Amino acid sequence: MRSQHPVPASAPRAFESRHDPRDRLKRLRADRREAKAQLREVLERLAERHGLSQKDINYAIDGYADDMLSDLVYSVERHLEHQSEEAST
Repeated sequence: MRSQHPVPASAPRAFESRHDPRDRLKRLRADRREAKAQLREVLERLAERHGLSQKDINYAIDGYADDMLSDLVYSVERHLEHQSEEAST
């Protein structure tokens, strides 16, 4: 015979936050920042190997990579912003 273990008290809150557009928007923005940091690390390793300047890395990250990541998540971010606004009213 099997017994069912009780669900921890924090589980409903964790489940709800996955569906809260404000939490999802916050996570999306944090993930975008993390992706940007990881791209910077990759470019810095490339720069070390090939003598690229920090100025070139900054230009690539702050221009191209930032735009690329923003374009990538644009529609999801806007959708979550609209859902957040609706939830606030």
